[in-house]
Amino acid sequence: MDNKAYESGIAFKAETGELYMLGKKERILLRAILAVTLKSSAARKLISEKHGAESLQMAERLLEEMGGVLDA
Repeated sequence: MDNKAYESGIAFKAETGELYMLGKKERILLRAILAVTLKSSAARKLISEKHGAESLQMAERLLEEMGGVLDA
């Protein structure tokens, strides 16, 4: 792993992106994006249509695991 990847907090980055270690600011941003997206009925419909209902459940679990709250 090169220094630039190490400094950015990436623990492992496969070409398919299976595993990332996010920094504090990245976690805060992702939590905010998930919360706003999951509150929007249009966004939920789009995600469900493109990726299936299980993707919505996965996003809700991820938000919860990251300490976010879904006020839907």
